[in-house]
Amino acid sequence: MEPNAPLASIDPSAGLATLGSQTTVPPEVHTWSAGMLWANVLPDMLIAAACLVIPLVLLRLASRRTDLRFNSLLVWTCIFILACGAIHAVEIWNLWHTHYWLEGGVKIAAAVAAVPVAVLLWRALPQLLSLPSQEQLRDTNDSLARANRELESFTASVSHDLRSPLTSIAGQAGLLELSLEPCSDDQRKRLQRIQAGVKQMSELIEALLLLSRISRHTLRRESVDLSALALEIAGDLQQQAPARQVEFSVPSGLWVHGDRRLIGNLLSNLIGNAWKFTGKLPAAHIELSLVNTGPMAEFRVRDNGAGFDMEHAHRLFKPFQRLHGPSEFEGTGIGLATVARIVERHGGRIWAEATPNAGAAFHFTLPTAPLS
Repeated sequence: MEPNAPLASIDPSAGLATLGSQTTVPPEVHTWSAGMLWANVLPDMLIAAACLVIPLVLLRLASRRTDLRFNSLLVWTCIFILACGAIHAVEIWNLWHTHYWLEGGVKIAAAVAAVPVAVLLWRALPQLLSLPSQEQLRDTNDSLARANRELESFTASVSHDLRSPLTSIAGQAGLLELSLEPCSDDQRKRLQRIQAGVKQMSELIEALLLLSRISRHTLRRESVDLSALALEIAGDLQQQAPARQVEFSVPSGLWVHGDRRLIGNLLSNLIGNAWKFTGKLPAAHIELSLVNTGPMAEFRVRDNGAGFDMEHAHRLFKPFQRLHGPSEFEGTGIGLATVARIVERHGGRIWAEATPNAGAAFHFTLPTAPLS
């Protein structure tokens, strides 16, 4: 056979193919009908579209749920799915063209992306299997609800059982003071210490009950005028101690969205703390201000009072943790823990900045619109 001779030829008149000197019957030739064409094109189009949408959903999940430990798996899965979608898109293109190198390149990319997906998925399998089921979550919620009910019952019992003996102690101390008339200065001081201890214990019980109620309180969200609440609290404090020289700075138009009762309690504690820790100054200044706007606005309550050492700032928002002794400033050590709980229940956060004997500033964030 000559080098340039054709290997095969087709005789159009006879419908036979000749190879050299042999004659063979050609294979059956298929022609594309419109139905067959769209039976291939439409599924490929739908698969390619789905392979474009699925990665967008997975990437949004990875960006919103940064706590998940499967972000690298999600990213590689997105790459693999996009490559698979590209394969189907190229197959549609090649129905009218013959760019098979392009199709091969896309398939190589999909194969390369499939390897890390398989490896990461295998490594994540134990963690995925350890995720709780819906039934386990329901059991956990039921157990938590039972624990909360038991805590409510315990709190009510403690409130009643502790208040009764405290009332009795206070009453007996008062009767003892009357029966000892005239009593010595030492006896009077001892009785006063008893009554002061009873008062402090009663305040501590009230603070603990309030902290417990805040955790169980059902939030009634509404628009709350923070400026009006702050001015009302400032007016009440001025009436309690009209002789004090305190300058309050409260801008108008500070609005948040939350539970009016809890936000009022939050401001009462923060402004009350500023009032208390500026009590030894001849001229005090207390300021409520807006630091940053947005869906979660940042506010600040600042004073020029006693301040504190920032080395102990991590203790501020824990119950019973006080940075000043009772001989310096009175208090229960529950107020800032209550404030932190209220801010957390509204989806915000709280932190403090201070310098000893140069004042303190408490920053907190609250929503300015309904949370989704």
